[in-house]
Amino acid sequence: MLEDGPLPQMVDARTGVEYQQGTIGKARHAAVTEMPVSIERLNLDPIRPVVVLCLTGHRSLPGTRWLRKRGFEAYSLHGGVLAWRHAGFELEGPN
Repeated sequence: MLEDGPLPQMVDARTGVEYQQGTIGKARHAAVTEMPVSIERLNLDPIRPVVVLCLTGHRSLPGTRWLRKRGFEAYSLHGGVLAWRHAGFELEGPN
């Protein structure tokens, strides 16, 4: 996805404390438990894909399903932030 087509929008579904410790790219924060009330604030583009991330890839699944039900092309980052770091990529400061 990072190499082909439009860049995906990133939503970090971890807790606020985890998000403050660093995230992937320009990920916007919406803890999975807050996603239904955060959707307006996130201002997601319905045309671009959305990647939901969490620490291991488990908490992002409910958020991904929730976004799909609302018409978004949504994906869960397989393995989450831990897999991202294990692959040698860095985390960035939160937005």
